[in-house]
Amino acid sequence: METEVEKKQEEFELIPVTPLRRLEKRIEELEKKASINERELYKEIIQIIRMNQEIVDALIKANDALRIELSKLPLKLEELVKKLDELIELIKSAGEEEAKPQLESKPLIEKIEKLTEINNKILENNETLISLLEEISRKLARPLPPPKPPFPLKTTQ
Repeated sequence: METEVEKKQEEFELIPVTPLRRLEKRIEELEKKASINERELYKEIIQIIRMNQEIVDALIKANDALRIELSKLPLKLEELVKKLDELIELIKSAGEEEAKPQLESKPLIEKIEKLTEINNKILENNETLISLLEEISRKLARPLPPPKPPFPLKTTQ
């Protein structure tokens, strides 16, 4: 029960009233000295509040627009990353293709050398064949002596 009683009691403090009275008098004097009448003051306050509300509305619109643009950003970043990955893959494959000929050039050079040797042999054989054909052509161009009869002819007289 004591706790309920304690709750019902209000806290209070003893404050000297004199400084409060002095502040009240001072506020009254300031109000009297002010040349602005209350209606004008309220009108200005209302204008300030309206301008403040317009600014808040503009900020809300700008914030929404910014939020929409920011929501598009992750998709565009993903597209950019995919394109960069594709570019990197192309560069890697191009590098591998450039490296392959260097690794494969020795067997290719050896094959080319073998083909060159075979071509040289074929050339030599062709030259030999040409010379034999020329010799045969010369022999065919000469008149042939009449053939000798296989047995001697008897002459009757």
